[in-house]
Amino acid sequence: MMDPRLAAPDFDDDGALRDIYVLGTTIADWQAVWDMLREDAGRLTFAMDGTALEPPESVAEVFAHQGAHGFLASYRLGGVLLNCHFFTVEEIEFDLDPRDVDGPDDVAALAQFMAALGRATAKAVILTMENSQQAVIARFDPVPDRVGWQPAPAEDVLRFLHSR
Repeated sequence: MMDPRLAAPDFDDDGALRDIYVLGTTIADWQAVWDMLREDAGRLTFAMDGTALEPPESVAEVFAHQGAHGFLASYRLGGVLLNCHFFTVEEIEFDLDPRDVDGPDDVAALAQFMAALGRATAKAVILTMENSQQAVIARFDPVPDRVGWQPAPAEDVLRFLHSR
């Protein structure tokens, strides 16, 4: 894994969220991820129209009511809160506030989470700038089963290192 200090500029507070995507998904991929999230119930919260509920066993139940209700699943990963809004079956998306990423442990936890998503779905997972699937910060590839961080522009790294 890349030195977390070099990933730090990717989490500067620029007013935008960061997104984690698994693309080209099916309801089976969603269920695999949902089962993974439900394994540690203490980290997962679920709400429909702003009201906290017990997470359903089947994610298909959520999609069956999509449009009529707003759903939000939040997963606590250390100090980082990952939010999933169930936008579409074809894409699993989590967003996070970069201000929550507070050091190497949080960067490592994000990498581990991405790897877990990729292993559950056997698909690539990308961490990007908000709503910008082309602005990839990190990528998990099932083969060779690792997360690779895209190098931040040198001026961002220097600015970050000098700000500390």
